[in-house]
Amino acid sequence: MVRKADIPTEAAIFTDLWELYKSLLPVGEKDDTSYWDRAVESVQEFIRSHETEFARDMALTVLGDIERRCRNEQQT
Repeated sequence: MVRKADIPTEAAIFTDLWELYKSLLPVGEKDDTSYWDRAVESVQEFIRSHETEFARDMALTVLGDIERRCRNEQQT
């Protein structure tokens, strides 16, 4: 259950998560090390800025989705 006092913090996490996701689109090529270095650093920065298990899990989910999209685009 989310406490009323936690709503602003969680709203900030979702807002920043959306910004993170948008910043990683379009998905880079599999061999584009600069893209993937930037993606990993962006996720790490997000995790450091929020320091909650929820934020970490969500950031890793975004990174996983970006990796999945890369694999799918490589197959087409």
